[in-house]
Amino acid sequence: MAKQDIDSDSKKNGKADGKKEVIVEKISFIGKVMRLLIFAVCLGFIAVMYYMAQPQDVTDIDGRDPSVSPPRDLQEVLTKAVEGSYSVMITEAEINQMLHRKLVARQGGLLEGNAVIKSVLVRLKPDIAEVILVRDVFGREVTVSMYLQIEQVESQSGISTQIHLHGADLQSTSPMPKKGGRFGQLTIPQGFLVVVMPDFIKIADALSTEIELGFTKMTRFKIDEKRITLDPNRPTRHVGAEDTPF
Repeated sequence: MAKQDIDSDSKKNGKADGKKEVIVEKISFIGKVMRLLIFAVCLGFIAVMYYMAQPQDVTDIDGRDPSVSPPRDLQEVLTKAVEGSYSVMITEAEINQMLHRKLVARQGGLLEGNAVIKSVLVRLKPDIAEVILVRDVFGREVTVSMYLQIEQVESQSGISTQIHLHGADLQSTSPMPKKGGRFGQLTIPQGFLVVVMPDFIKIADALSTEIELGFTKMTRFKIDEKRITLDPNRPTRHVGAEDTPF
């Protein structure tokens, strides 16, 4: 009888030890997975910081040389176009040369004295403009940028102009999120623009006259490679036509 009791206890202890081993193995497996996930997150964070710290290549942009004066006074060109009701074409080089001449920017806040805004550049691609802010931070060049798309819709009530702060979708298969710009070489979602929006608002305030002439008083816009065409004349429209984006 005693022998049977011993055998029974041994079986019970064996089953208990087996369950403990299974639990320990499961915990060990979960721990390995968690360590692997943490490692992957750390690698991803390092990669993000690396690409943010690398300035984007701006050598393809025309008009980067600050020593070259713009061939035309764009404020005067826009004023005459509005007064004469004719379209005008402005090149990427003219825009950037004007920005060099007109904008005198200085970084304030915590980085004052260590960060200097070197230049503001505009890159023109079909249907999209990228506004780039180039800074010198502790002797290293850093760039941030914002995409702009212009959409106009003509209806019976008139023409409405909307400026979208994005450059289409981050992924063509998904409508969200929108790509808002770039921090260094890293493309960022639209929502991240809130971090740099104050700087771009200051730039817009400094160019209030040009913006008034170029966007408020113009009714038609077309952005092409290296140029933008502005026209103060309203397009002809057939009576009863549907709302038309252009």
